[in-house]
Amino acid sequence: MPSERSEPPEPAPFTDDEFRAWRGFLRLHRTITDELNRRLLAEHDLPLLHYGVLITLITVPERRMRMTDVAERVLVSPSGMTRAVAKLAGDGLVERTQDTDDRRSFLVTLTPRGVRRLRKAQETHHACVRELLFSGLGTKDVRRLAALFDPPAD
Repeated sequence: MPSERSEPPEPAPFTDDEFRAWRGFLRLHRTITDELNRRLLAEHDLPLLHYGVLITLITVPERRMRMTDVAERVLVSPSGMTRAVAKLAGDGLVERTQDTDDRRSFLVTLTPRGVRRLRKAQETHHACVRELLFSGLGTKDVRRLAALFDPPAD
């Protein structure tokens, strides 16, 4: 009978390669997001979170979404989204309006000024990601990463 002082074993431990891959992925994610945030702030006065809001809006019809849906997509709390949208609206990059179909909800819409600011920031974003993630990789490597991280839906 095991003593109460003994610790349970790790369940299904990672192999060395699995652990190194996971640790490397986490480090890479942190490195890229920190550097993206730094460069976007320095060059465009636009934190990565605000960039995430703008890039999300440009991909949807009418460039408009419910704030709660934007928050879900960019992985931020509702209160964090409220603060981000308030700042973006203050800068004229988005408009915040009440949803006429659901008076409890608010819509956020990308403005033409927001599109122009996003396009400039995308230059920095794309260059940074290419430098930190794709440099040293060939076309086949990038295609393999795409298949691993974003497999086609069945």
